[in-house]
Amino acid sequence: MAHLLGNASDAAGSQYRRWLPACGVPVKPYYEQDGIAIYHGDNQDVLPDLEGDALVTDPPFGIAWARATWDDDTTAYGAKMQWLVTESQRAVRNGWCFVFQAMPNVARFHEWFPEGWRIYAACKNFAQVRPTGIWHSWDPVVFWANGEAPRNKDGTEGVNRDYFVGNVAGVFGDRNDHPCPRPRDTMEHIVAIASLPGRTVLDPYAGSGTTLVAAKNIRRRAIGIEIEERYCEIAARRLDQTVLQLGV
Repeated sequence: MAHLLGNASDAAGSQYRRWLPACGVPVKPYYEQDGIAIYHGDNQDVLPDLEGDALVTDPPFGIAWARATWDDDTTAYGAKMQWLVTESQRAVRNGWCFVFQAMPNVARFHEWFPEGWRIYAACKNFAQVRPTGIWHSWDPVVFWANGEAPRNKDGTEGVNRDYFVGNVAGVFGDRNDHPCPRPRDTMEHIVAIASLPGRTVLDPYAGSGTTLVAAKNIRRRAIGIEIEERYCEIAARRLDQTVLQLGV
């Protein structure tokens, strides 16, 4: 059952309402409240109808990850990333795009992402102990600018640097049945440097909603898309527990 919340859910002309092109029928978000909306569906169906000021997302890894509850197909992953880049150039015409990636795919980033891309280091204060010789202590987040991307000059929101050491251990206090939630402080830093207060952040792979929670925490609007309903419900529940910051 869809989880519809918020005093704007049934208001005519809601900014998050989509229309099915074939029949002109309005589609309501799964969740909508306080400037945050979630759509339950395939992002390739939903994202083409949306626009925003920035894109911050954590897609599947494309490494056949054993713990994934989603399709982590390695063969189709490159095409998915190329689609995401193309769609971002339409949906975010003048803004920043940040896309989490997996280190095993680093040799192919140049094939998938636009010219001028850089890497933001999502560092961990708790390193993964893995049989790799050298542990994975940070995750690469590929980022680039579409058009004239704005710069956040508000020093109270943090430093515009290309790394952040997130409280990975703190994730354990926020367990939500998602196998790979991101630290909220890392996502707040990325959202802050990717967008300005009051602007809209798109997340086409919303998962358990950490990007959306981060956006709400620092006075941004956000639209998420998630194909698995159980994660939509988790995200909606987390957003209900988040206190709205003044100015949204």
